[in-house]
This record gives sequence, structure tokens and C-alpha cells, in this order.
Amino acid sequence: MTSITGLRPGCSPWPTPWAPSSSWRNVSQPKTLFTGTSGRSRAGTRSEKLVPNRIERATALPVDLFGDEAVFELEIADIWHQDWVFACTVDAVAEPGEHVPVMIGRQPVLMVRGDDFQIRALANVCSHRGTPLVDCAGRLSRFSCPYHAWTYGLEGDLLSVPYALPAEVGHADHGLESFLVETWHGLVFVSLNPDVEPLSTRVAAVEPYIKPLGLDRLHHDVAATMSEQWDANWKLIFGNALDSYSHFRVHAETVEPVSPTDGSYYLAGSARATVTGGESMERADHLVVSLPPSFVAVIYPDALVWQSVRPLTVGRTEVTTGVAGEESDAGTVVSLPGWDASFIDEDRAICEQVQRNVSARWRPGPLLELERALGDFHAYLAWRLSDVAPEPPVVAAEPGSRPEPPL
Repeated sequence: MTSITGLRPGCSPWPTPWAPSSSWRNVSQPKTLFTGTSGRSRAGTRSEKLVPNRIERATALPVDLFGDEAVFELEIADIWHQDWVFACTVDAVAEPGEHVPVMIGRQPVLMVRGDDFQIRALANVCSHRGTPLVDCAGRLSRFSCPYHAWTYGLEGDLLSVPYALPAEVGHADHGLESFLVETWHGLVFVSLNPDVEPLSTRVAAVEPYIKPLGLDRLHHDVAATMSEQWDANWKLIFGNALDSYSHFRVHAETVEPVSPTDGSYYLAGSARATVTGGESMERADHLVVSLPPSFVAVIYPDALVWQSVRPLTVGRTEVTTGVAGEESDAGTVVSLPGWDASFIDEDRAICEQVQRNVSARWRPGPLLELERALGDFHAYLAWRLSDVAPEPPVVAAEPGSRPEPPL
């Protein structure tokens, strides 16, 4: 049972498309060509030409970066094919054989729980002629290609090839490629890069704030997970998800009454991850954790609402929203009193409005102290696209406390 006003249930495919309730320019530049994961050496001189000193912690991103095709290709190669990307929740693949097809950048991936209860990320591509194996979440004991019925086990091993002559196909050589998987408090992340830093390193600065909340006990309401496509760049949407500054204006009747703008505060963070806090009417303060490039969550002691982004094109993004709560005899209880899910439509509307302005001439303005988390995201982009080394995490307040108010 999910008690968040207006949240619409989904059905079996993952993520489930939902019908939107609210209602660029393509820069003519050469496209980046790459196969699979991109090497970091690719970022060097190319990124310097595209984003030289243009991403700053203290100012807004230039809007043309939301519509630049060449920058978008750079991001796919050097962010989405190199870093940790949120894939699904542990509860979406709770039992052996349960699987969820996802896209990591441009790589089709199949998240699956094996008979050994391990979660794996397998290439959702038949090793024969590249056909997608699965296009919908479900539960199977094996995966059979819809084209020629090459069949694979839950660990990606090739089991059978119809009509093959003896020794014609070496089964051991044609299993499904696998990718790195790590979990964090019921969330599953994947990286196509075998040399990516451990996820524990990525979340180290925010873990002391998150761990005491005991999120592992929460159950994700998979049926309530929803997805839609927004006509806006992924960076714009991710930055908006961090933005408590907009509550009083964009969400005056939906979020501001339960999470006021002037009640938000910064706790700790860096380019790797950020955690902020905020007052919540009639309950304990909430936390907002962001793990770029793909995941943001609002966390309460007994519930959370999360959002992930997946770039489709330079001006179009898949946005998925999910919730988790405590289990009861009646099912999952997600208690978010006062929340109205129409805030999602409000976020979509403002993001799409900004996206329509990507060809405008303007001088990016300064970020306020309220937007400090957005500055961390800018530092992340500079790290991944321009090899600017992340600074040590900033700690504004210890876990369980609030920062001192500014003078």
C-alpha cells in the first residue's frame, strides 16, 4: 500500500511507461564513435575543446551544454559507459530467475538473480547475431533468443544451440558478457568499466548519514515504480532533483507545505556523492542523497522516494520514480504524508521549459548557498569530462546534527 497522493501504479515491463499528464536544437558537430566502453584517454583533447573551463562549481551550467550533440556523445562515452549507474532495486530481482532489462548508456543489460542468489548484470544481447533476449521484466529459468533459440542459463552460460553440428559452436566461448554489479542499501548499480572505483569509495562520505537509518529493512514497491520520457537533457533533470531552492516557486502547493525551502541544509558531499537535509512537517527531518550521474533519493526513517535518469538523446531522458516503505501484513506501506505526486509533473514542466531555451544567449548566474549540492554535481561533471580531480568531501555537520545557521 502506497500512501502518496497521485502516485500511479505500473504493470509488468520495467520500467513501466506511464502516460504523461503535462506537456532543441541539434548542434551540427561530429558525433563520437565508440564501441562498448570508452577509454579514459578519449576524454583528453576532445573534452578540452568542448567544455574548456565551462563547468564551474559556483555558477549555473551554460544552457547550450543541454543541447550540444557532441557534448552528449562525450557524456555517453566517458560518464555512462565508465561510471556506476543505477540499474534497479534488489526487490525487483528478489527471487532466482527474476530479471529486469535495463539500458546502461547504449548497452542493453539484463539484471537477473541466479540460483545462487547472486545478482548479475548480463549483456541483453544474444551471442549469435545480436538479438535482444528479453524486453520485459519477469521470471524465467533460462533465456531463449526469440530469433534462433540459442539458450542461456541465469549465469549467462550458453546452454544449447538448435541444429548445431557437433563442435560447431564452442559453448564456453559464447556465453553472455557480464558487467560489474554492486548493491547499496537495497539499490543495485552497474558499471561497464572493469576499472571503476569501488562503489564503497563513491558513497564513503555519505554512508555515515545513511547507514543509521536502516534502509535495508525497507521494501521497494516494485509495482509502483513508474517511468516516463521527458523532453529535457539528463543533466538538467538530475540537477533539478537536487534543487530544494525551487520548492517555494515550482512546488508551492505540493512540496513546499511539507518540505519548505528555508528548512533545507547541506550536510556533506563532494563530486562523488552528496547528502543534504530538510525539515519535514509533522515528522523527523529527511535526507536527500545524490549519486551522480543517475540517482537521487529523498529518505525518511520509514520511507523513501527515489528518482533515476537515463539519457535517450541530447534532449530526451527517461525518468523513473520509485518508492519504498516498511512491510506489513497488508503489503508495503510507504508513508509520505502530505506528499502529492503531481510534483513530478511540475518538475517535468520546468525542465522542459528550460530545455526549450538551449539556444539562448546569456551569462550563467551564481549559485546560492541553497544550491551547494548542485555545485557538487558540477564538480562531478568536471571530474568525468575534463579530468579535474575531485576535492576532498566537505562536512558541514556531523551525522545526526544540523549545520550552524549562516551569520
